This record gives sequence, C-alpha cells and structure tokens, in this order.
Amino acid sequence: MSNLPPHARPQTAEPGETVVELSMISDAMAARLAQGDAEATAALARVVLVRLPRHLATYERLIQAAWLLKRWQEGEDWARRLLQADPGNAVAWRSLAFAVEQKGMRGAARAMWRRAFQSNPFDPDIRGGLMRTSLEIPDALALDGAALASLYLRAGRWSHAAAAYRTLANAAPKRLDFQVSWMVAAWQQGARQDAYQIARHLCRRSPHVLMAWVVLNALGDVDDKALARNPIRTMDPDGEFVRAWLRLPWDRTPTPLRVTLPETVLLAELSDVDLTG
Repeated sequence: MSNLPPHARPQTAEPGETVVELSMISDAMAARLAQGDAEATAALARVVLVRLPRHLATYERLIQAAWLLKRWQEGEDWARRLLQADPGNAVAWRSLAFAVEQKGMRGAARAMWRRAFQSNPFDPDIRGGLMRTSLEIPDALALDGAALASLYLRAGRWSHAAAAYRTLANAAPKRLDFQVSWMVAAWQQGARQDAYQIARHLCRRSPHVLMAWVVLNALGDVDDKALARNPIRTMDPDGEFVRAWLRLPWDRTPTPLRVTLPETVLLAELSDVDLTG
C-alpha cells in the first residue's frame, strides 16, 4: 500500500478523462489574470474548485478577477472566505473594503481599508481607498506599528518582524493576523518553540487558518503532522499559497487532477497547452 497521501499518488485517467497537474491550471490562471482576462480566469477556477473547493490560491485569483470585472459583491464573498484562512490577506481586505464602501458604509469601509493598509501599505488601490474614506484625517497614510511590521515581514527581516508582531499580538490578542504573522516570523527566525506554541493555539482556536497547520506540520511530531495533513491537502495541496505567503522558495508537491473531456478542451484553449493528444 502506498505511503503517499492521496493527493500525491499517481492517478490513472478513466475513459473520457485526462490527468493534469494542478500547477498547470494555476499557472494558466495566473497568466490569464496578468493579461486582464478575468472571465478566462474564472472559467479555469471552476475546474479547480469542483475538485478542491477550499483551494486558497484560487480564491485569491477569483477575488482579483472580480475586481477586474467590477463585481464587488462577488469579490466580497470570496474575500470573506479567504480571510477565514488568511486573516491578513491584503487582496481580500482590499476587495472587502471597496465592496463595503460601495454600500455607503464609510466608517466600516475605512476600518477595512486600514486593515488592508496594515498588510500592504504601498499598494496604490489600498492607499487610495484609505485616503478616500479618511479625508478628515490628515495623517491617514502614516505608517503605524502594524504597517511597519508588515514591511519587515515582506522583506524577510524575521527577527524584527517577530518582535514587532509579538508586541502587536499582546496588545490586541483578538487580531488573528498579528498572531499568524508573529508565528511565521518566529518560525523563520528559528524560534521553534514560540512558533510551535502559537501554531497549536491557532489550530485549536481557528482551525481554518492555513499557516497554523503549515507550521504545526513543519515543527510538530507524528501526531501533529497527521492532524495537519487534511487541512493542508484541502487548502494548499501543492504549496503554492505558502510559497507566495513566505516569498521564499517552496517545493510544489505534484498534485494531479482528473478532468473531463470538455474540461480538457477548455484547459487546452485557455492554457495554450495541447492536452488532447
């Protein structure tokens, strides 16, 4: 019997099916999104979500596609889902903030733009949204402690990020994004015990948070790894989301998907790869 997890085992196509790599579909989505082809991105996303309904990288691309199409409610729906798994995601906060702003809820929107700003303070859309909803606040774009901490994190300055997020998390213990960022920075810094304890706490309190399971899997024992297997398999089986989160090299685990003949034709058209044989 194979010791590989189900998503990593070789798959044999049934009659009328083709086996393709998840990474191929993801790369095609990224390419179409870069070209501004949001409809094609959404079509490719549907192929993935039928098989992996919690795939976070696809959620993020659907948020970006909805932004291009100006489908604010659709973007809000996907953003709320993604924030359960990645509570500091700037793309999701941007989409959520704009959707709420369109409903005339200026105060709530300003708070959400602030959250987006604290995750990515130099994004032009985020800066514009925060300014637009904070006209009476002259220093709205001043970098606060959370925004500075995010810059440390993005630059891979792990010890600075860990110290900053430790302070932020202790001051605002309900902010899951601070705890997640502190955990990841501590892990990358080499503070294994701190990272492991935060990961265990988050896995119990907020079992949808992907990075908690990733850290538990990296630092935990055999039982921890067994617990982490299914959340990772369902949210990020090939490691694409983690690689983007860390901005570091990260092996992409082969993740074959069986697709139908009509889907094969669609993938061939939208990925510029001949899959029909």
